[in-house]
Amino acid sequence: MTTNAKSWGISIFATIVTIVLCLVFTRVFKVESFVFSWGLNFLLMGWYTVVITLLKPDLDWSYFQQKTFEKEGRWYKYLGLHLYRKLLVAVGWEKISKQNNPVKKEPACLQTCERNTRISELGHLIIAVIVFAIAVFFTSSVTESKWLIILNVLLNIYPILLQRYNRPRYRKILQRMEARQHDQELERLLK
Repeated sequence: MTTNAKSWGISIFATIVTIVLCLVFTRVFKVESFVFSWGLNFLLMGWYTVVITLLKPDLDWSYFQQKTFEKEGRWYKYLGLHLYRKLLVAVGWEKISKQNNPVKKEPACLQTCERNTRISELGHLIIAVIVFAIAVFFTSSVTESKWLIILNVLLNIYPILLQRYNRPRYRKILQRMEARQHDQELERLLK
């Protein structure tokens, strides 16, 4: 079996196991409970991590390009993204994230960080859609779906916004580094 076929096979198996576990969750916990919502989000995050690690898609889609209304990050400021970032620091997430993916002022490292924003954003987007669908189809009111909605916003929507805010910053730094490197090479040639 080729590596690609094996990766797809494991990804399909992981997806089936995740669906079964989601169904088990609905039998063990009430869909409207905090525990179900929390467990569902982290189960889906685990599933996505397995699938994305195995399949390694390019993710060079136009969707990931900065939109006009996102320039300078003002839109995110109004949505409270900086407050959310402070919350991540307060709960220790930023420290864990930096240990796993340290940011160094090297082009290769910054390119990896930029790619990781796309990987993370796609994962949170897929999970947000799944959680939203469960809220719509498996609960009968907004009150019943409150934990699904609240945790979806905190665990998926804001992380999507954070990735969209950070990615242009990485790209800008990379462009400056490339321009500086180009200037240095040109200087060497002219000597």
